[in-house]
Amino acid sequence: MGRQEKAGGAQVIESLSIRDFALVQRLDLKPGRSFNVFTGETGAGKSILLQALALLLGDRASRELVRTGAEAARVEGVFNLTGACAEGIKSILEEAGIPWEEPLVISRQVTPDGRSRAHVNGASAGVGTLAEVGARLVEVSSQHQHQALLNEQNHISILDRALTPAGALTKSAYMDAYARWEKAKAEVARLKRLAAESVERREFVAFQLNEIKSAMLEAGEDDSLSEERNILVHAEKLSEAYSGAERELFSGEQAAVDILGRAKRHLERVLDKDPEAARLLELLKEAEVSLQEASEGLRERTEKVKSDPGRLEEIEDRLALIKRLSLKHGSTIEDILAKAEALERELWELENRAVVLSDAEDELASSREVLDRAAPLLSEARREAAKKLEEMVCGELEGLALGGAAFIVGVEVGPAGPEGVDEVTFLLAANPGEAPKPLAKIASGGELSRILLAVKNALRDGSVETLVFDEVDAGIGGMVAERVGERLRALAESCQVICITHLPQIAGRAGNHFLVEKAVVDGRTLTRVEELDFDMRVKELSRMLGGSEGSEAAYRHALELAKR
Repeated sequence: MGRQEKAGGAQVIESLSIRDFALVQRLDLKPGRSFNVFTGETGAGKSILLQALALLLGDRASRELVRTGAEAARVEGVFNLTGACAEGIKSILEEAGIPWEEPLVISRQVTPDGRSRAHVNGASAGVGTLAEVGARLVEVSSQHQHQALLNEQNHISILDRALTPAGALTKSAYMDAYARWEKAKAEVARLKRLAAESVERREFVAFQLNEIKSAMLEAGEDDSLSEERNILVHAEKLSEAYSGAERELFSGEQAAVDILGRAKRHLERVLDKDPEAARLLELLKEAEVSLQEASEGLRERTEKVKSDPGRLEEIEDRLALIKRLSLKHGSTIEDILAKAEALERELWELENRAVVLSDAEDELASSREVLDRAAPLLSEARREAAKKLEEMVCGELEGLALGGAAFIVGVEVGPAGPEGVDEVTFLLAANPGEAPKPLAKIASGGELSRILLAVKNALRDGSVETLVFDEVDAGIGGMVAERVGERLRALAESCQVICITHLPQIAGRAGNHFLVEKAVVDGRTLTRVEELDFDMRVKELSRMLGGSEGSEAAYRHALELAKR
């Protein structure tokens, strides 16, 4: 295989099994615990691997993912977890009612109609749970994140990852204060709006409340009235049925009780001749008691079930009233009674609007005071985090051939919002003596790739133990690519790193090298992945260097890269 792999961090992704997914028919992949690279010609299908991993970790399912002619696309991953990563995922699974087992096994299936099923440790799981778990397992850096780094609206959330634990609590306190202030603002606005229409509204609310209260509804009465109505509507049939049954059992000719009496007498004559006769006689006596009880019940029911047109009309009117109220105030009596309680509260507010509005305005002022105290504390915590982030990112940039660049986090005060009063902007002075400018205005593709890598490394806290880099090498080459490869390899000493790259300088630093190829088998296009041994690695690195078949110079350079 490739070079002997150095001991890295925890091997989070132990294995990945893919079946009938896009162009992949069958693939069993076992990435190493440190630095893994995937290379191949453009269009070979390297992105398919990331799509499969993303699906496994909560991405949206699509019928286009299913290989043509297959019953379903299937992806399964086995993950080994440690430390904070394990504890965080364990908490998520417990909340979802999913048993905790090691290793963690996640599987997902997508059918040709676009439906998907997911399981975690054999238990059914929702996509939301997969996404929560996935955020703890794997962090992906991609070209999409390059664009996100240019969007200043994302900078505040990136900075907040550098907050100290105390700073995070300060942010939480601010967010609580802001939510309280927003709620108070909405309540004052509602009460003022209510005051403007208070006369008409009070009359309308009072009318509705009186309409419900005058009905004197009781919970469940509609069910009992419906039952009684059903009996009265069918009173004649019920009476005939009950009286007919009673005659068959007791009062009619050839009644069951008479037949039972004759049967008893037959057994009484042979009691001294067979011990079993006594047991059977007891059964007949018990049956006789049951018949008598049933007959009494039937007679009572016959007396009670009488046609009563007056009572039926009364019930019909009551049910009609309940129906009218339900159409206006709620589908059930319980809903109508709840509406009455809400109307009572609103009527009280309308009749006491001055007091209620005054209380609400006091709460608004109080909540604003709390917010105004919390905002500068959060701003100070962010300024401290900004200094720390600047130092860490600049330190990372030095190792990525951007040692002369200055990464600056600007924190300016603006209007209060749900995230604070701070407006955060990432600035870069690419060369000494240059004025810092927003990333979107000056960063080249190569600089942006390195800044993203630097920010990722600076903010790495160990809560995610697999990092995936999808073409983080955009816009770089030569010596810069060498430095990026060195940094990725160093990063892989503390965590599992998976990198898709086109650069031999990066691929040459890997502990495990996988080649992604597209082939046509029996008229079908397939994507295949193969882990390379040393000789195969040299051949692939030579191709990546642009050497022609048999090029001695490219081969020697590739050999040098592979031996590093």
